[in-house]
Amino acid sequence: MLADAGTEKINFAGGEPFLHSILLGELCRIASDELGLAVSIISNGSKITAEWMQMYARYVDVLGVSVDSFDKETNAAIGRGGDAENGHVRRMMQVRDHCYKHNVMFKLNTVVNSLNWEENMNAQIAALDPVRWKVFQVLLLEGENTGGDGDLRDARDLCIEREKFDAFVNRHSGRKQLIQEPNDVMQNSYLLLDEELRFLDCSGGGKVPGRSILDVGVDTALMDAGFDSNMFNERGGIFEWRRPRDE
Repeated sequence: MLADAGTEKINFAGGEPFLHSILLGELCRIASDELGLAVSIISNGSKITAEWMQMYARYVDVLGVSVDSFDKETNAAIGRGGDAENGHVRRMMQVRDHCYKHNVMFKLNTVVNSLNWEENMNAQIAALDPVRWKVFQVLLLEGENTGGDGDLRDARDLCIEREKFDAFVNRHSGRKQLIQEPNDVMQNSYLLLDEELRFLDCSGGGKVPGRSILDVGVDTALMDAGFDSNMFNERGGIFEWRRPRDE
């Protein structure tokens, strides 16, 4: 339905999509091989294996890994693992190597927050050389991370002012891959589908599900999305999202 409505690219995110790795791989195969879509994935990197890449990397254009710090104490405080070997960073670098081996574009996502906004990541980003480095200001959404009843987490202590976010961006302005997304750019510039194929409207400060595309079709469901196409274009939402293919 999405392909028939003109969709060109699909991104699988979570949660952690690799918790269901075979299902994810088959979704990538169908989206790429049968529907002709560009395919991207956002992961924390913990479940990506060489075997999965061997089976399914051919169907993936962009593989992104979330990395919020290169310091093990900061990673531990954020909740991305704090073992002595700084395992999260090690796993992220393994994913980078898998991507290079299989000709998949490697991308990084970083959420700038109260624990990492002063960090200097220039040397690590230069060494990793991702095709894109998305830098987000931590965003609060009701029902998601504001500490309310039913929220999955409480991120209020991680919030920062725009000035601190801008300081992080300015510190890394020499990185050509950096794409900054403060709250006002990020909030309404994504089309998000939940597990029931309902677009999620974030324009009111939460994630409000609309009608499912299975019930009303894509065009009607889009009316519930709160999507800002101008902001999507402004943040560089359109780019070369298909990797070169030899076959």
